[in-house]
Amino acid sequence: MRFGASIWGFFYQRGPESWPTLAEAVDEIASLDKTLGVEVWGSRALDQPMVEGQELADLVDACQDAAFVTVHIQGQHWSWNPVTLRREVDFAHLLGAETLVLHPVCLGLQVPEDRPDWPEIVRIADYAAKFGVRLAVENIFDSVWCLDRILEELGDDPEDTNLGICIDVGHAAVSKDAGRESVCNYLDRYASQLLHLHLHDNSGMRDDHLIPGQGTIDWPRVMAKIRELPFTGTAVLEVHDPSATPKESLKRGLSFVKQAGF
Repeated sequence: MRFGASIWGFFYQRGPESWPTLAEAVDEIASLDKTLGVEVWGSRALDQPMVEGQELADLVDACQDAAFVTVHIQGQHWSWNPVTLRREVDFAHLLGAETLVLHPVCLGLQVPEDRPDWPEIVRIADYAAKFGVRLAVENIFDSVWCLDRILEELGDDPEDTNLGICIDVGHAAVSKDAGRESVCNYLDRYASQLLHLHLHDNSGMRDDHLIPGQGTIDWPRVMAKIRELPFTGTAVLEVHDPSATPKESLKRGLSFVKQAGF
């Protein structure tokens, strides 16, 4: 498994006056450990437009030395729009990213009554494949129904479809649709489609994005399950601790997961 960190914690619930540029956030992660990969968002806030101009050029340069790059679709594009979805693929390709993480709503699937445009989704997945960018659909909350539906409609072999699954451990922990060991059950259920992991902790009640070890997730059990699968893809810390700087939060998270055997 290749390990990295998301730049998300440099911006989420932090005042704009403290925001670095996207490139500076990537550099901060690299300064912790040169072997880390990085997960990038295309904007510094959910309601901001995608970065462009010199800031984009600087971000491209900053990503060149990362061990790997993944892209998380930005907040403005959390809806079904084939044009903006292709734009996110182009952005991922420009950064040299191997994976683009999507939410189910980005494919037009939010409630069971939705009827996504499956043929167009296939065309977008094929478009991404031309650039070597894989699509990974992230579990949100109680996501089994929609992840299963996507795999049933499009196929369950990422090698054929260029579409797999990103398991967000924190989201799985607060879900009620996968039994008592919800994180491990999510990992088991989608083991054959698993491309990417988001790692963070919570109290079991809210999506807190705590540093691993600060919440109630059984990390030794989760780590044992990941080894059992076995999983050889990518994983990133996606943490936010308002009591610490973003860099300090990541340092604490890295220390914990290294001790846990990640």
